[in-house]
Amino acid sequence: MFALAVVVGCQPRRTVEHIKPHRAKASADGPAVVPPGVVLASPADLVVGLRAPKHVLALSSGGLYGAYSAGVLNGWTRTGSRPEFDVVTGSSTGALIAPFAFLGSEYDARAMKLYTGVSAEDIFRVRAWVTIPFRESVATTAPLRKLIQDQIDQPLMERIAAEHHNGRRLYVGTTDLQTKRAVIWDMGAIAGLPCPEGCTLFRDVLLASASVPGVFPPVELRIEVDGRRETELHVDGAITAPLFMPAGVFATAATANGPNFNPHPPPGAPNFYAIVAGKLYPEAGPVRRRILPVLGATTEALLYAQCRAELANMYWQSRLAGMRYNMIALRQDARLDADTAVSFDQKLMTRLYEEGLADGQAGPRWAYVPPALSPGDGDYARGGTRLRTMPDIHTRAP
Repeated sequence: MFALAVVVGCQPRRTVEHIKPHRAKASADGPAVVPPGVVLASPADLVVGLRAPKHVLALSSGGLYGAYSAGVLNGWTRTGSRPEFDVVTGSSTGALIAPFAFLGSEYDARAMKLYTGVSAEDIFRVRAWVTIPFRESVATTAPLRKLIQDQIDQPLMERIAAEHHNGRRLYVGTTDLQTKRAVIWDMGAIAGLPCPEGCTLFRDVLLASASVPGVFPPVELRIEVDGRRETELHVDGAITAPLFMPAGVFATAATANGPNFNPHPPPGAPNFYAIVAGKLYPEAGPVRRRILPVLGATTEALLYAQCRAELANMYWQSRLAGMRYNMIALRQDARLDADTAVSFDQKLMTRLYEEGLADGQAGPRWAYVPPALSPGDGDYARGGTRLRTMPDIHTRAP
């Protein structure tokens, strides 16, 4: 992957047709509706009509580790303290959980079934090996498309559309292969479109957000811009944003808190929550001095670092907005590691779900600072080569 990035980076730049920005149009009887596929002129367009956010949730990418996130939500429900979220965002596997998290605890069982009742055969089919060099991906996602269609039915979308009208927001992230940028889809606005158009687009966006490039094929999204029909190719939202929260959401919270908000939010202040599907750091281990193992190790390090960077970014944004920061991830010492994030081993997913359930019922076990600032991260600065092992510290800020 890194070799490919270097080669692409050294290529002469091609002329790219710039896409004209558009603004959402407000309707007379409700919040602004963002047309599907439109590039927004301002991030503020996403939050027109958003009610003052008190509780917002970001669900990360992570493949089969999404079972952990689903377990955390169910465990949180069992504590009796889980709130109604004003905003829910999801990327990749987080996108598949997001509609259920958005609609509330009555959908916990459906989310559990999605992660503990499926196998690899329910997600993808590997193509004939002889054809793979001539294909866009190793596998086809026809089973996942059907699974999404069965789970995301029209009554569910009608409920999401109704909540959107009440000022709540559900966002899903994908990556546009043409622009190489993240695209945020306002799923509540899409759910309000008539079927089959709205239903098809809603499901296609979820499929695209979970489509790991190379493993799964890109998803074609047919859109209309200025009366002209176009086709975009979208893939895994984790490529550009492993988790996210539109800046306009934090700005709306800051405005609602007033000019004299407390930079150290007390109990009762609005809350930002992040549930990480997996660990914050990759597992340490030996790496063979060969091209593929070295590229694999560096790519893994990059993906984990990108997630931690986003968590730190949202920490400061939430603090500036006067919101309390809450983050939870699979404990680093959990022996629940998969060969790949797309192996979809049913027994492992059940164990991940149970781990999340326990963490959710225990509070949940929130950390109140991002991993880059946590005292449990250790100090990796070196002034020489004589080192000694320090005990792990798992202190969580009050």
